[in-house]
Amino acid sequence: MHVSLRHGAIAGLAISSLLLISACDGGSDSAKASGSKTKNAPPAPPTYISSKQAEQALVTGAELAEGWQREPDTIIDKKAAGAEEESLKGVRKACAPLAEILNSGRPDADHKATAQAVFYKKGEETNLAQDVSGYPRAQAVGLMSGLRTAIKECGSFDGTMSGKKAKVKVTTLEVPKYGDESVGYAISITSDDMVMDFDMATVRSVGGITTLRNNYSDTGDRGKGAFNEGLAHAAEKLKAATAKTV
Repeated sequence: MHVSLRHGAIAGLAISSLLLISACDGGSDSAKASGSKTKNAPPAPPTYISSKQAEQALVTGAELAEGWQREPDTIIDKKAAGAEEESLKGVRKACAPLAEILNSGRPDADHKATAQAVFYKKGEETNLAQDVSGYPRAQAVGLMSGLRTAIKECGSFDGTMSGKKAKVKVTTLEVPKYGDESVGYAISITSDDMVMDFDMATVRSVGGITTLRNNYSDTGDRGKGAFNEGLAHAAEKLKAATAKTV
């Protein structure tokens, strides 16, 4: 602080100096008080779930149906699993959200947190898989809108899988209303002499999105009961995981 001095007695200078010190100390205390208030302010709520919360939102084998168990160290994401060549590619732009969710298990690779699990039933070819991913709320809302549009506009479309032509058919699937919004859809992919059928449902709560898919076989347990049970638990767990986010 700069002080301009006038000609006067030493006593006057001494008094001025004391006032100056007092004023500076008072300003310091005020700044400290202001800083203290800032430090004591409650932290802003998170805008998306953490990786730990995503993992906690995965269902367990016991929550699906009797006989189902989790396949250890198995994920849906083909790229992460080193099987990107098996991905559905070359689809028209409007249908890209469906291809993305088939290839990676989630509606968008630009996630803030993610967790996946795959379940099987001994002696059966059907498998169930779940993805939980976290996004900022606005992004999650947009992803659900894009997925709904794709389901509506892409009843039938073409692509390639493993270098071979693939024909994809999509129909709506009735599911209960879960979370902030939910949508059900069935997908059938024919490539060469191979046919893959999926029952799928995607649920959003705040910025969290979970997708459960039932890749069923035409023989044995179709997995419908486990899919319905799993979806109810998945939606409930996602709601709990996102409860403190905005």
